[in-house]
Amino acid sequence: MYCINCGRKIGEKHRYCAVCGADQHPDGYNTRSSGFNSFKENDKALAIISYIGVLSLVSYFITPKNNSYARFHAVQGLNLFILECILGVTRAILSGGLFWSRYLRMIVSGTASLVGVGLLVLAILGIVYASRGEMTELPVISSLKIVKD
Repeated sequence: MYCINCGRKIGEKHRYCAVCGADQHPDGYNTRSSGFNSFKENDKALAIISYIGVLSLVSYFITPKNNSYARFHAVQGLNLFILECILGVTRAILSGGLFWSRYLRMIVSGTASLVGVGLLVLAILGIVYASRGEMTELPVISSLKIVKD
């Protein structure tokens, strides 16, 4: 069984998590023995949509601060979305400002495309973690933390 608050593995007969102290049997939670089913389905849905572009804003603003699992993914997804926006604006500014040099525009466009693919991979990784019920930090995103909770 996994803790419904922090996601750590706990014994099946334990009522409280040894790590965070959360009650494992509050009303409305499924108490089956896999991490995937330990969270409310709404929490998992919020966590997953946190990595889908602008939907990260929705997830961030409707997720309660006391829900550590969904909030963790909402903050990570929002940070990823902000990086995607920064990349898009930077690409547009540099490409527009380099109208006189086709080669520099190609380099900027190619580099931005590679970074965009990297951000897409991070989003997919975040969706996988969220669907498994894990609270694993994404590489790069965890060190930048533009939005903190």
